[in-house]
Amino acid sequence: MFKEGDVVIYTVYGICRVKEIKSIFFNGNNNDFYILVPLNEVKTELTIPTNNPIISARIKSLLSKEDIENIINSISSIDTFWIDNDNERKKEFSELVKLGNREKTISLIKSIKKHQYSLRDKNRKLHSSDEQALQDAEKLILDEFSYVLNENRYDLALKLDEEILKSIE
Repeated sequence: MFKEGDVVIYTVYGICRVKEIKSIFFNGNNNDFYILVPLNEVKTELTIPTNNPIISARIKSLLSKEDIENIINSISSIDTFWIDNDNERKKEFSELVKLGNREKTISLIKSIKKHQYSLRDKNRKLHSSDEQALQDAEKLILDEFSYVLNENRYDLALKLDEEILKSIE
């Protein structure tokens, strides 16, 4: 369980601060809720039940600087995958982003970029759902990595793109 003041990543919104843990009377019961404030939207407050395992699993502690550097250094060994069926791929990509596993999220980014490069050779573009999955995955990774590493988001995006490009050529 997180405590007030903790900085976490909530896979739907990115980096958030736990403003408070509040007990709210709801459906005849007192339930505890995290009140999260996204760091990039300080006027927004998210009320997240602490006792819902599916939703609570989407709130994660930030990785350490060392863990992030290890992930960046291992990009070349992270496998790619592709699902040919558009609907199955859209569903799988969406679930991967929601799970918040950083290595799998990097795998997703790497896979979509690999597919994107193969389409460029044919003068074609990504499917809109693949583009959205790529944007969502990159946002989560860049939000967390740039926050923890205290690096400029744009510079970090270039660094990650370079590492990914080297690994898929």
